Formats: sequence, structure tokens, C-alpha cells
Amino acid sequence: MRRLVPALLWALAAAGCGPAVTMVQNPSAAGAKGETFGYRKWIHPTQEPDVVMIGIHGFCGASLDYTNLGNYLLAHQPKTGLYAYELRGQGSDPIHQRRGDIGNPKDWYHDLFAFTQLVRERHPGAKVVWFGESMGALIAAHAWRESPDGPPPCDGLVLSNPIVRFRDDIPAWTPGLVQVAATTLPLARVSLETLSGGQSVQMTQKSVHGEQVKKNPYHVEQHTLRLIGSLSQLITTMNDCAATFQAPVLVLHGGRDFFNNDSDVRGFVARMPEETPVTYKNYPSAYHLLMYDEKKEVIFRDVCRWVDRLRKNKLKN
Repeated sequence: MRRLVPALLWALAAAGCGPAVTMVQNPSAAGAKGETFGYRKWIHPTQEPDVVMIGIHGFCGASLDYTNLGNYLLAHQPKTGLYAYELRGQGSDPIHQRRGDIGNPKDWYHDLFAFTQLVRERHPGAKVVWFGESMGALIAAHAWRESPDGPPPCDGLVLSNPIVRFRDDIPAWTPGLVQVAATTLPLARVSLETLSGGQSVQMTQKSVHGEQVKKNPYHVEQHTLRLIGSLSQLITTMNDCAATFQAPVLVLHGGRDFFNNDSDVRGFVARMPEETPVTYKNYPSAYHLLMYDEKKEVIFRDVCRWVDRLRKNKLKN
């Protein structure tokens, strides 16, 4: 088991802390068995937003991870609102026994569709943007591809350090072995330390993942093999998702990200349709968790510029 899954899985983990944000009432995920999930929101008290972003956090993360971005928007672009919700199977899932597990990754998509509907009902007329970080980017991309026929599920996508392929130094058999293990022992639980063979990964200039996550109240000690297998499959099919995007896309990538390099992400971007407006931003000195980067305000300014062009319908390919 020690080398079953490579250190790549650390790519899906979000870590960090920020100012406390008041929890508001849980939305009803009507498309997902009527369950409820907590969320946080950053909405200016006197200005109705005309663009609302929905934050989809990373592996071992929580809605709290969007605090830095949310506070920046309140201060610098108050007509852009932000909601971030707690993902099923992660450390803030209200069903404790389900933490560290996912029955079917389509449950993540149904939750996102339901939450998007909630946001649209609260802010009719506003453009809705899905903002996925790491694992959240995997969910956003696959939810787009799996969305029902009809109007697009959102008006734009921001993908922050999406994991778009397995690195070349990952043995070719590893993803397949993960799938076999997930099929054979789907509910067996393992820790990320075991899966990575004890390897630690730099996530920001100042934080190493293994040290940081244990400080988080939403940290999950062990995850089921079927959850790990689901994430492996999502990584494998990311480039297929790119070919389906039909709304403006902003892709953010840290040049020192351990998991994918600039060439990997540019290859992902190149698979998007020619008619899709795509903006790619690479930050050479940044690591994986861009919302906690030392120069995060530079990244946030780029996000705000892109959002401003989206609201004015000025995004062109």
C-alpha cells in the first residue's frame, strides 16, 4: 500500500487558515437527495452583485479557503460576490461518517448544480462563474461536461491550478492500479501519508502540506479507496473536459506547482474549442495554493480584470 498512490494526490489538498466568516443557512441540494451543506458568502452589504463566483474548494479543504479572495473582492470589486460551499465527503460534510468518502463523483456535480440554482435564485440577472481550486477545478470541469442539455450551467469558469494529467515521472501503471484497488476494496481507508510514501509537498512559499493540514479543524485523517480512485479518474479525463467548454475560461497556474508544469497546462488550454474565450495566467514564483500565495493580490487583480471584462462582454478569443 505504501506506494499505491504517488505524491500527486497531495495536489488535491487545500490548506490554510483565515479570518472567521459567519456561517449562513445551509442550502437544500434538491438534486442530491435533499441534503444540506454549509456555505459562506462574501457579498457587499450595500451593492447587489452583477457577477457572482461560486468557490469549489480543494481536497481536505473547506469554504474557509476562499477568505482571502472574498475579502479582496469586498474591498476592490464590490459588485462581484462570492459564495463558497462545503463539498460532500470532505471535512465539513455534516454527515460525519461520509467524511473521506464519495459514493459517486456525480454527487459532486449534482451538489454544484443545486447550489448554482440557489445562487441564481438569490441573484437573478447576475452572471455566475464557477471558481474551482485543485480538486474543485476537477469538479467544475467535469460538472460542465456532465451538465444537462439546455442553457450552459454557468457563465464562466476559473480553474486555479487544475490537475490536468499525471506527471511523466509517475509510473504508467499507477492510475490503473488505483482503479483496481478502488474496485476491490472501495471502502478501505488509508491516510495520505501512507499513499504518498511519506513524501511532503511544498504548497506555498511558506507551507508544506503535511504540516499545514493537521492544523485545520476540517482535516480528514483517512480517505476511502473509492474516493481516491474517483479523483484519479477525474485527472485522467481532464483534457476530454477541456474540449467541451463553451463559456469564457480563466486558467491560473503556479510556475512552481509540484504537480503540473506550464507545458502540461498549456496543453490542456490548447484542447479548448477555438471559439471559446480562454485566458491563461502563469505565475513563475507561485506554488499550488494560489489564494495563499505571497503575491496573491497580483493573482486577485488578474481575476478581477477578467471578471470585469466578462461583465462587459469583452472577452474574446
